[in-house]
Amino acid sequence: SRPLSYTAISAYAECPYRFSMERVLGLGTSTRRTLSPTGLQTPYAASDEGGTTPSAREERTARGATVHALLEWSQANGWAEPSEQLAHRHALAAGLDPERIDAAALLAPVRGWLGSPLRERIDAGAARVRAEVPILLGVGDTVLRGSVDLLVEREGEPPLVIDYKTDRLKGSEPAERAAGYETQRTIYALAVAESLGVSEVEVAYVFLERPEEPALSVLDQAEMELGRERLATAIARIGRGEFPVAPVEKRDWALCRGCPALRGLCSGPQEGSADESSFAASSSS
Repeated sequence: SRPLSYTAISAYAECPYRFSMERVLGLGTSTRRTLSPTGLQTPYAASDEGGTTPSAREERTARGATVHALLEWSQANGWAEPSEQLAHRHALAAGLDPERIDAAALLAPVRGWLGSPLRERIDAGAARVRAEVPILLGVGDTVLRGSVDLLVEREGEPPLVIDYKTDRLKGSEPAERAAGYETQRTIYALAVAESLGVSEVEVAYVFLERPEEPALSVLDQAEMELGRERLATAIARIGRGEFPVAPVEKRDWALCRGCPALRGLCSGPQEGSADESSFAASSSS
């Protein structure tokens, strides 16, 4: 009956067993935890040097939060480019080590977005633009919570939801990576459609490494209702306590690294899978 975030639902879809370990039992690889906006505990990987230095995951999260804050500031100021001083202040507020802050690197993805064709298209046809819009979506007896990075309302066109992604593509195409956000895309579309009373919603995933190639998709009423059914099924399974381990063929180190059940309660990815050597090295250290 507790509210869930779209990241929680996505985590359940990837591996229900890890979901139960981290989000139901509250187990993790570190005693340091933070509360997510939904109130559920979110574990972070143990840091180096006795826990005094942020882990790589925490640093990536802080950098992403900084870039998102700078993008929000830019939209509120007529898409002006933030200064390095402002970038530095936001980085400090996000928890980055002052000695590791590279303001120019933090501003690079912002500049890329400001010069992108999609951003210019927003200027040309937007009736209303809002950043960091909170969303609530009721599915069954549960409320899904989150926020939209940018919501663009347009005359004669479906509303446009823009989600900025700071994660690296690592050789993948934007459309390929965006396919992994199907659950999030469904929640965005359903929440916006209900709020604005529309039957179609366009969603754009903008990977800031390549902002000129947004992954665009339009969801109609039928697609959104199918998505709602999938969400309801997942939520019902959580309510029944169904937490099976992800099938072996779907396990890889991107999914399994840092899982509290790894090698103790779950065998993890198959032997010889990609990135196993890096896991072995980190375990021995």
